[in-house]
Amino acid sequence: MSALLRTVFPRVASISPSSATSWRRTATLSRSPKPFTISNALRRSYASSHSHHDSHHHHDSHDKSDTAGRHDPEYEGRNQLYILFAVAALGPVFWKLTESDSTAKAAVKTLAAAVTPSSSKTPAETPKPAAPPVKLAPQKVVPEVTYVLVGAGTASFHAMQAIKEKEPDANILIIGEESHAPYERPPLSKELWFNTVNKNDLKFKDWQGNERNVFFFPPESYQLVEPAQIESILSTPVHDASKVRWIKNAKVSALDVDEQVVELDIGRKIKYKKILIATGGVPKSLPNAKALPADVQRKVTTYRGIDDFKKLHNIAEGDKTIVVIGGGFLGSELAAGLAQKGKGSKLKVVQVFPEEGNMGQIFPKYLTKWTTEKMRKEGVDVRPKVQVDSFEADKGKVAVVLNDKSKVVADHVVVAVGIKPSVDLAEDAGLELDEKRGGILVNAELEARGNVFAAGDCTSYHDIALGRRRVEHYDHAVASGRRAGQNMVGEKKPYNHQPMFWSDLGPEISYEAVGNIDANSPTVGVWAKGNDKVKLNADALPASQKDGKLDEQYGKGVVFYMDRKKKIVGILMWNLLGKVDVARSIIKQGKTYTDINDLVTLFNVHQ
Repeated sequence: MSALLRTVFPRVASISPSSATSWRRTATLSRSPKPFTISNALRRSYASSHSHHDSHHHHDSHDKSDTAGRHDPEYEGRNQLYILFAVAALGPVFWKLTESDSTAKAAVKTLAAAVTPSSSKTPAETPKPAAPPVKLAPQKVVPEVTYVLVGAGTASFHAMQAIKEKEPDANILIIGEESHAPYERPPLSKELWFNTVNKNDLKFKDWQGNERNVFFFPPESYQLVEPAQIESILSTPVHDASKVRWIKNAKVSALDVDEQVVELDIGRKIKYKKILIATGGVPKSLPNAKALPADVQRKVTTYRGIDDFKKLHNIAEGDKTIVVIGGGFLGSELAAGLAQKGKGSKLKVVQVFPEEGNMGQIFPKYLTKWTTEKMRKEGVDVRPKVQVDSFEADKGKVAVVLNDKSKVVADHVVVAVGIKPSVDLAEDAGLELDEKRGGILVNAELEARGNVFAAGDCTSYHDIALGRRRVEHYDHAVASGRRAGQNMVGEKKPYNHQPMFWSDLGPEISYEAVGNIDANSPTVGVWAKGNDKVKLNADALPASQKDGKLDEQYGKGVVFYMDRKKKIVGILMWNLLGKVDVARSIIKQGKTYTDINDLVTLFNVHQ
């Protein structure tokens, strides 16, 4: 209060601290949910004034020095006149402040306006200053951790489990950029859209009817290490072997493979004995969305994690239009999931992509067209063979302009056009990258360099049956994470797992696949329709030459994918469950086109 009086009436600097305190007590409004004081209100009004902060911070010492030794009657008389004048001028305002919360706040606003320099911007237009970064004391000790796992996803979690199986008391540290504990990503585009039990708790029922949530372990199962605790906690032995140490909301900004040290973006360094890079990938975006105004640009998003699920799930309510860009795994699953959620409402789901049909880069041509028709029957407005030319702002919404000159005005747009491996850390550290496929080059034991391992989406590894590959599937993250963890504790065994993937697109489409599944490969499809005889699409022509018929009912079948030498390199099992190991065995044995008639019987397509 004294700071305000000095601002309006500079000569009232001699009001004592005790007087100012009594005025603040008088102005406290007991009816506010929290104590509301004039001094607090004015302090907020002056938050942007550096000079005010300085004077407010030091007002007690100034008051004492100004009043000390002053007993001049003439001075005191003049001072009393200033005080009387101040009370006469400000008294009515303080009287109003005691009437009600609303009138008090209005009075403070009026009073603040009288003493605040005028500005052309309204308070709503004035940008709020960014929160200052957390300042840590200079680091004195660089702690050493036996196993550092960079990334808090599926691969890291399963590496941690594998390490703990061999060394129950192992000193392990997981460093993740998200605020969430390690979790499964597949349910975010699958079960949570069809069988949600509790969206906020991320609970759902799996396809066997079991209730689960996306977290591998609950967050309290980890020992959370705050930035300021890195030195103190990591420098001490592990006392509770049941909990793994975890740093959240942190990015490893540098890796020194010679000194075996990582540095976090908050400036802390940590030594390691073995390290796993499991940084996954980042969603690809469309650069033409950057030209939109900021408020509309926020309505064009990618989709990768828990926060993305919650945001999209909340948006997908009522009379809205959502555009999904992309016809691959994620785009098709999201379109199907959104359509399921929108049943019985006015939610409209539009899916656009350049291929001829859903999963056009994976399925044979006849199957992708059939799948697209099924997606339409589920309520998705599928628009194949189009690309996004641009985005436009349209009355607070997003207009998606396509290259066929059509336009879709959407409340929200989801870009699901794949991911790129997150390899910046490895590249800056001098690790070798796969220029053709992307990813960190690793040997058969998933080691990129001495004591540096990598697993999951970000790795390019040698597949014993199929050659060098980079795979972006959950099963690969699980298996490669486990193998990396086992090798970090000394097993030194090759990674020879053949990853599988699966998806569900509505009630009539459920499939699993193993190996290299590429629509440009020659294929042979074996299909059974109810009690019909087995049908063989037989001559192994490229998929682009086999259109099939849209009135066919591809209810159950198996598709064999071959390389140029007609060696079977991939198998798609359509509504056939429990045959993944059979498919893996066929690929491992190097079976060819000439073996297909015998191999079909292993899948019981006709039963």
